[in-house]
Amino acid sequence: MADQVFTLPKPPKIKSGREIYDSIMEQIEPELVSSSIPLLKRKYANETPEQKVERKKRYNAAYKKYDEMYEIYLADLDARIHRYYRESMSSIEEQSRKGEEHKLDDIAAAMFKLA
Repeated sequence: MADQVFTLPKPPKIKSGREIYDSIMEQIEPELVSSSIPLLKRKYANETPEQKVERKKRYNAAYKKYDEMYEIYLADLDARIHRYYRESMSSIEEQSRKGEEHKLDDIAAAMFKLA
């Protein structure tokens, strides 16, 4: 008897670490997305010590907000993964049940032909 092949729902897309970071940080402080960070030293080469302190405060606040939004992202991802698992199991059970019903129908039909 051949193994049954199941069709599963589409799994949730899981972004790379950089994609996650950039998508969250872009909303908070665009200067801190990964492509911008290497440019900051040149951009702020002539800032005063006071300006640097203010920028540091702004960045610290941005990273704090990032941490909060990252936790929300992780909770959402966890929920999507659990939903995918439940949907996959449900789909497999339904497909298995239909396959078993089909086999039982074949057996019943074969029995009626013999009678």
